[in-house]
Amino acid sequence: MSLNPALIRESFAVVAPHGVAVTDYFYNYMFSHYPEVRAMFPAQMDAQKERLLNSIVQIVTHIDQLDALVPYLQELGAGHNKYHTQPEHYPIVGASLLATLAHFAGPAWTPAVAEAWSAAYNVAAQVMIEAAEQAAA
Repeated sequence: MSLNPALIRESFAVVAPHGVAVTDYFYNYMFSHYPEVRAMFPAQMDAQKERLLNSIVQIVTHIDQLDALVPYLQELGAGHNKYHTQPEHYPIVGASLLATLAHFAGPAWTPAVAEAWSAAYNVAAQVMIEAAEQAAA
């Protein structure tokens, strides 16, 4: 799997016009498929949804500028310690993100796009997990 910034940006351009429906779908998907994580989130999700969308935009914008993206992800990962986020939670978020993107991308969601997003998410998750572990040490 390799990063493909062009595919990530092209597919996100199809998804982005759906706005808040994207984050609504993401959390509905995650909480219905992985109800065990619901307790980690506040009852009122508006701010959380905005933070999620901002993080996705950061990844899309800087996917080919890792010197800019990695520090952002490190800060994000370290910050997730206060929510008791564990490494096993990242695959849940990844699966929910890919399902959401596939839903909104429709026919633009191809195996190559899925692979590009999976690679990008895996890089982001790994950086965040390592930063969280370092911050906790």
